[in-house]
Amino acid sequence: MLKRVALLVGAGVLAMACGSNAPAQTVGQNSGCRELGDQSQAVAKILGGESVYGANRLRATRSVSVTGTQPGTNLYVRAASGDSSEYLERVLSCHAAYGRPIGSNDPFHPQSGRVARVTVASAGGGYEVHLVGQDSTTDDEIWQRSRELAYSTVHAEQLASGNPHTVRTQRLQ
Repeated sequence: MLKRVALLVGAGVLAMACGSNAPAQTVGQNSGCRELGDQSQAVAKILGGESVYGANRLRATRSVSVTGTQPGTNLYVRAASGDSSEYLERVLSCHAAYGRPIGSNDPFHPQSGRVARVTVASAGGGYEVHLVGQDSTTDDEIWQRSRELAYSTVHAEQLASGNPHTVRTQRLQ
């Protein structure tokens, strides 16, 4: 009887240990990407020059329980009619996992690794898209691509002056 109890306890401990060693989920895994179909046009609109208005690199914070975590990058996009943070998170997670890069500055497709996590939250008149890479090298590339995407677009607008051809260029910051 004692051997049987020890065997059952041992089997239970082994099952729990194996369960905790399950591979980590990848971004987009449980997002129903297949049901979304091809979202390349939606992603192109979300990451378009008029939509992205900022990027911010987050600094790592040290705590007693968590060390060595990647800080990530926040990319700021304007809200479009009908979009929600849940929808954007789903589309962008699927884009990171299965989509094709949208241009050379697509932060969801770094060459040095993969995006490990995508989260989206409301931020003023738009959304804050938080990206975390699989390691610090990937995080660095995501930051570089996000910065280029957000700040390389030059916008022109006509001034209400006497000369209708006067154009002012402005870099969004």
